[in-house]
Amino acid sequence: MDHSVARREPEGVGKGKERFGMLRRMGCVTVLLGMLASGAAGGIFDKMAIGFYPGAVTPMEGRYRDSSTVKDMLLTGPGFGFGLRYKLNDHFFVDGNFSYSWMYFKANRRPANYVSDKPAFVVPMYMLNLAYYPMSGGFVEPYITVGGGICPWWFSSKPFGGFLLKSPGNPKKAFTMLSKAVNAGLGFEFMLGRKVSFLAEGKYYRIFARNEKKFGTGMFGNQDVLGLRLGFTFYFHGKHASATIEEVEQ
Repeated sequence: MDHSVARREPEGVGKGKERFGMLRRMGCVTVLLGMLASGAAGGIFDKMAIGFYPGAVTPMEGRYRDSSTVKDMLLTGPGFGFGLRYKLNDHFFVDGNFSYSWMYFKANRRPANYVSDKPAFVVPMYMLNLAYYPMSGGFVEPYITVGGGICPWWFSSKPFGGFLLKSPGNPKKAFTMLSKAVNAGLGFEFMLGRKVSFLAEGKYYRIFARNEKKFGTGMFGNQDVLGLRLGFTFYFHGKHASATIEEVEQ
């Protein structure tokens, strides 16, 4: 095979621990910020929601090395995510999401040292989005969403834990980086009740992963990924405020 992999040595293990330690810290910060935001001032909690969103990701465009693209190398893979939502008004919402997804190598493209494993391109994402609902208040509410954030991606011998692969363009470097990312998408939210909804969404991501100094000239580049997700959102005080007594009397 034509892929280089990280040796199973203390240095590689240390980098892996450092990477996962960073993710744990970022996850804790996300949770703490959500808790502080919900309890810091009266009324904020009433405008918030939480959600759980399993889904899938598929490679679209992007160079893996000089002779192949990620689409040549990888399969569509699974993922899951969690989200916090804050209501600005009936048409605009701010969404903070964490997702963890991975795309396995195709069987005939696996690195030689990991043929019996399932090496993957792992793409955790921390995103902040603005969602706009042009029609609000019905059973089905379409929306558009745009945003950005960070993606601490890596290639490893398996999606959870495992050993980092080496860059195919620079075997001295681990195949991982903290990259900026942007996204845009469309979705439909189905209101199952005043406080609970079912969501179906598609997003197109651009991950700015190109780093010729680290990965080599003309090698691994910026990556385009299509993400699909389904899931449920729970609104603590209801998505749309109930009518007041005065409004009903009028």
